[in-house]
Amino acid sequence: MTRLEDITPENRAFVDEIISGEGVKVVQASCHTEEGVMDVRNTACDALLAHRVEMKLKGSKINQIANRIHVAMPKPRDDIARAPFIPDAVKTRKKYDPNDPERRKLEKDFEAEEGGPGVFNISLRSESILEVFG
Repeated sequence: MTRLEDITPENRAFVDEIISGEGVKVVQASCHTEEGVMDVRNTACDALLAHRVEMKLKGSKINQIANRIHVAMPKPRDDIARAPFIPDAVKTRKKYDPNDPERRKLEKDFEAEEGGPGVFNISLRSESILEVFG
C-alpha cells in the first residue's frame, strides 16, 4: 500500500501530469484498510448528479418548460402603500385547541371516541348525515 506522498519523484511527476488534466478528480482510497472508500463513493455520486443536471439543462425539454413559466413582478402605479388585507374574522379567530371543551368536534375526535383508526366506522344513519343528505 503506497500513498501518493510516498511515491518516487519520477512517478510523482507522471501522476501529477495525469492529475493536471481537465476534469480529473483525485481521491485516495484503500480497499485493504477501507480508508477513503466512502469519499470515493461520495465524489462519484456528486459527479454523476452534476453530470445528469447538466445534461437535463442542455436538453430541449428544459426550453419547452422554461418558455411556459412567467414570473410577474408588479410595478407600482402610484405612491400609495398597498398592504396585504387580512379580514377581521380571520384575525379574531381562535386557534384550534384540542383541550378546549367548547371547541367544535372534528371527524378525528369522533374517531378517537369510537375506538380509533381501523375500528371506527362512519354511521350513515347519524343525524348530521341525514341533515346533509336528508
